[in-house]
Amino acid sequence: MDLIRRVSSFSPISYGLTLLSLLIAVILLGILQVHKSYTKQVSPEGCRRIGLQGRSNLADHQDLRYSSGSNPGISLDGTPLWRVKALFIYPIKSCRRIELDHGEIIRTGMKYDRQFCFAQQVTSLPSSEENKDGSHTVKSEWNFITQRTFARMAKVETEMWIPDPSSPTYSPNAEFVKSDGCIVMRFPFSPDVDLSWSGVKALASLIAAKLYGQSEPMVEQCIPFNPSLDRIKEKGYTSEKMKIWKDAPEALNMGAEMPEDVMAKLKYSLGVTNPLTLFRIDTQKYREVFKCAPKKQDVGYQIIIGMADSYPLHIMNLASVHDVASKIPKGYYKEFNPLRYRANVYITGPPAFAEDSWAKARIGDCNYHISCRTTRCKLPNVDPETAIRDRVEPEKTMRSYRVVDKGSSSACLGMQVTPLVEETGEISVGDEVKLLEQGEHFFLKV
Repeated sequence: MDLIRRVSSFSPISYGLTLLSLLIAVILLGILQVHKSYTKQVSPEGCRRIGLQGRSNLADHQDLRYSSGSNPGISLDGTPLWRVKALFIYPIKSCRRIELDHGEIIRTGMKYDRQFCFAQQVTSLPSSEENKDGSHTVKSEWNFITQRTFARMAKVETEMWIPDPSSPTYSPNAEFVKSDGCIVMRFPFSPDVDLSWSGVKALASLIAAKLYGQSEPMVEQCIPFNPSLDRIKEKGYTSEKMKIWKDAPEALNMGAEMPEDVMAKLKYSLGVTNPLTLFRIDTQKYREVFKCAPKKQDVGYQIIIGMADSYPLHIMNLASVHDVASKIPKGYYKEFNPLRYRANVYITGPPAFAEDSWAKARIGDCNYHISCRTTRCKLPNVDPETAIRDRVEPEKTMRSYRVVDKGSSSACLGMQVTPLVEETGEISVGDEVKLLEQGEHFFLKV
């Protein structure tokens, strides 16, 4: 009773200030909790993170010296005039890149590149033909998704962690060591803010995200890179067909690695309404590539890929990007980012579009078959940093003068490439690019 009298004796101002103080204390407590999650260093046991730390090798991509070409060869200071400027892998198709200083080349392209893919379940309308029981057949299949439809995939960050015997936590039996490492995936998710306790915590997470330079709070999930048979059995993975363009490879449905609440937040973040899951290419059932790729009888093996669109590697000449950027209406972009084109290898030195006629090249210690030009869709219209899609550019500009392949009505930029390696090779930033053969290209869709 005494407490009630004291509370009732509060003036409205005192009462309001007390409530405000409590609210501030709760928010600060929430921020402290979120702070712990932001400052906690993710370090999967027995693994190390690969990738370039710090300034990107493409940080100076706007420098006009990259817009003009030169003859191949060695400069006065001994460095190659045609060289690798930057390297990138994309472990999960259409999600954020990982930049490397050097990488391993395998038959499917760069190691760790595009081995995973998100897919949504699409259900057809009932067929017009009746079954014997009067029902109508409804088909359901998994279809791959990309930034073409879900631009927010550009906000899904990835880190690649690989086993490291020198790590103090290394053990051959460590969870992710047995899986050849893991992908740490992060994506933005803004929770609802209201007057409930969960709403206050949501507000705290939003404030903490701003303090740490994030536009939104991030949700994190670890995914085994190459799950062992024991893990596949334990988690109950299924092998299912997943449609990717005209292919329908059997792949591992890894939805069991994504808790329901994480998947629900990811669907909300991306804007996906259908059932969503994560697939990993089955390493025993890689997709075979024919079209313009080298033939098995010529190179001794069948060309294969993981979840890439068509070919193992994508190479982009920075001078060609500069040429496109120079033709986009002035002031349209403050900065035109070459990462819009999601290439693995960015090179400098050759004049703009010189690569259109390349047939074979040597980069570092590997030879590469330049298989065909890259036909461009609307995906480069998505800003890789903001995930905002422009309805017009750069597609309009490219279509105005880059429909150059007689086999396609699409604009072309960059080259689809097949590594000519028996087992593995290496590629590094600074490697010399040597043109070995030239030839004509004709894009084949099948």
